Amino acid sequence: MAGLSLAVANVPDGMANGVLVGVNPLYGLYATMMGPLVGGLLSSSRLMVITTTAAASLTAGQSLASAAASDRSNALFVLVLLVGAFQVLFGVLRLGRLTRFVSYSVTTGFLAGISTLLILSQIPTVAGYAASGGNRVTQAIDVFVHFAAVNLAALGTGALTLVLALLLPRTRMKSFGRLVAVVIPSLLVALIRADVQIVSDVGQIAGNIPTPHIPQFTLVDLVNVVTGALSVAIVTLVQGVGVSQSVPNRDGSRTRISQDFIAQGAANLACGLFRGLPVGGSLSATAINVISGAATRWGSIFAGLWMAVIVVGVPNLVGFIAMPALGALLMVAGASSLKPSELAALRNAGWPSVLAGVTTYLATLFLPIQAAVGLGVVLAALLFLSRTANAVTIVQLVRHADGRIEERTPPRQLLDRAITVLDVYGELFYAGARTFERLLPVARGADRPVAIVRLRGRGTLGATLTDVLGRYAEQLAAANGRLYLTGISDEAHQQIVRSDKLRGAVRAHQATAFVLESTRAAVADARAWLTSGAHGPG
Repeated sequence: MAGLSLAVANVPDGMANGVLVGVNPLYGLYATMMGPLVGGLLSSSRLMVITTTAAASLTAGQSLASAAASDRSNALFVLVLLVGAFQVLFGVLRLGRLTRFVSYSVTTGFLAGISTLLILSQIPTVAGYAASGGNRVTQAIDVFVHFAAVNLAALGTGALTLVLALLLPRTRMKSFGRLVAVVIPSLLVALIRADVQIVSDVGQIAGNIPTPHIPQFTLVDLVNVVTGALSVAIVTLVQGVGVSQSVPNRDGSRTRISQDFIAQGAANLACGLFRGLPVGGSLSATAINVISGAATRWGSIFAGLWMAVIVVGVPNLVGFIAMPALGALLMVAGASSLKPSELAALRNAGWPSVLAGVTTYLATLFLPIQAAVGLGVVLAALLFLSRTANAVTIVQLVRHADGRIEERTPPRQLLDRAITVLDVYGELFYAGARTFERLLPVARGADRPVAIVRLRGRGTLGATLTDVLGRYAEQLAAANGRLYLTGISDEAHQQIVRSDKLRGAVRAHQATAFVLESTRAAVADARAWLTSGAHGPG
């Protein structure tokens, strides 16, 4: 029964997403048949439903914007196959862990932009007006500028659907409410013979299960759609990770991100072969699956099987669905995807997060989706590096007579014939190493200063950190002082031995199983050197 409820809800969603891509809405039904079936069999997140999503369809539609109408369907299937190939490859290479580096602010801005585009893209459909413009924003503006030319019958159909789609799911109909919200206006259009476009005007509805079909494509076609396929793959995978985290397995078993990547990839390969739209982890479909009582992967599998029954049993009825009704349903989906609480959390996170989120949002509205995805990835990397670099701090460790060790703000300049023990918090990779260099106490002007830098837990030093430590060792040597590095791992010790900048310039004490043991050894060695009265750093 959970599978049946999900299949019924997927009928209008699948067709609406076909409209969003700009192809026969039947391809959306094929995707809601193959996606849940194949994805449900392979996914480690047993309650997650892999089906058509507005974000995937909108991204695919923009990626195919330059394709001729006669070639659009064939290009779509090539794109979906490439999406599946990318996702399977990402899963096999276990790249799921890389999703941790996509910042919340960038993801929020991108998804908010997708939701806004979803609403704007359906304004011409609901208005029954062929808008012109270079992007969805200008096309929506064109509709309002030429409002006198809109089809009032189409506009009324869309308005009625909007009202019903908002009200009926709150009644006992629940997940069936959205289907009824599309059916009632479509029946009225058929009864009064209104001049409104219907699904059968867009494409023929065949009453049979699609057979496997390998699309024809050339190397030029492949180059043209590969960036779009990569964008769709990334968008759906990021969404799928969020969906997976929201529905843990009932038996407590762990979900595996890379396995879910493979499941979504296999589902897209099946959709490409059986003439379907791109699919991914769907939050709305997964919610319906859970609310309807599904407890295992069989809810998703049966949803695909039920959809096959619907496609074979009632194809003619599907052809009478009004296009403005499907457009209105997509507008409701876009509006429901905008989360005010997430936008508020972004605002409270500080200006770097706001800047990243707003920039990604605007890029999604006005640039091709591929460019917006690329910009989002770059912003996420820059935000990560910026925060990593600024999160570096240095403290001075001071041992008291009772054995307790106090953390203090380190001096700006090292003291004469004194030992300063320093500990470091934060990442010392690349920009972080430069921040670390600026925070180190100055050795110039001191006489025979000793600095002990504790680096426990850092597997390698890295080229930038090696350069920083080498220069600091030179400063100490110029002041007749010494630099000690403690808590050094075996790999880092080998780096020091091989490095021309550090070999002989620093005294390295390797880490032991006992915390601070190597640092205490360095302190004892430094004291012996200072009390010996030996001249110079040697």
